[in-house]
Amino acid sequence: MEIDRHSLSRPHEPRSRLILRLAAVLVLLTPGSMRALEGPPNSWTADPNLLARQPFSTGQGSLTDGHFGVPFGLSLPQATGASGGDDAQAPGTDEASRASSSASPAAEDQQPRTDVNPLTGMAVAPQSNYTPLRLDERWKLYLKMTYASAGPYFSPLVNALALDQPEDSPRQWGRGFAGFGRRLASRAGNAVLQGSFQAPLAAILHEDVRYIPTSQRSIPRRALHAVVYSFLTYNDQGHSTLNIANLAAFYASTALTTTWLPGVGNAAKYTFTNASQQIALSFPLNVVQEFWPEIRQRLFRSP
Repeated sequence: MEIDRHSLSRPHEPRSRLILRLAAVLVLLTPGSMRALEGPPNSWTADPNLLARQPFSTGQGSLTDGHFGVPFGLSLPQATGASGGDDAQAPGTDEASRASSSASPAAEDQQPRTDVNPLTGMAVAPQSNYTPLRLDERWKLYLKMTYASAGPYFSPLVNALALDQPEDSPRQWGRGFAGFGRRLASRAGNAVLQGSFQAPLAAILHEDVRYIPTSQRSIPRRALHAVVYSFLTYNDQGHSTLNIANLAAFYASTALTTTWLPGVGNAAKYTFTNASQQIALSFPLNVVQEFWPEIRQRLFRSP
């Protein structure tokens, strides 16, 4: 008697649980996270003198500027160029402490404004002396973030593996290698549509398409900031604002994919559910970008 191995396999985990586990694993595997959790406060935690002088400050660049409140006293980077914050005028001791830490997120301030992370496909906005993107810079970032980096190709791979293949969606494409190839091509088309929606809408709404890292040193707060900044960005004045262009691009691009996906019964339900899952999968990507200075130092032994 032949036993069906598929009947003995465990049922698939809910997608939401799988996504949360992926995010948790990335946070825990971030360089220095275990040291921060196991040992006493060190260079990975917030500077107590800085916190005593400016406890969880929420200047022009904080989430409490507008209508967005943040739990746990999360502090966002100051946008001093457009909002006149205090970060650029900090005393010499604070400047020396920031300069002495090679793993500090402020190191990314030295990168060109249109540089794109080759792994995540994301650009990073400066934490100090913030200035909005020019039109030519927006065009360069659109080309790099949509076509000329690994991010636009890595994201469709993750979506196809995490969202489509386990559920055999759409079923008409089958579970084999050919079916996976169709799903991957569909996700790649979705990614191009998403970037093509986001770039012009962000320019119209004066929203920044780059990731804004936090100046906090605490591991949990940096991870929380990465999740929050899946929904927020800066406007041209350097204030935090709802990232309408990015969120709308997820739903608009997913709605368009229903025109070529077979077997989509309720297009509105599919669009809302699938786009929301893609947004959730962007949390770990933001976590990687937030901790990229430490990851880069560990991987490439850069100073």
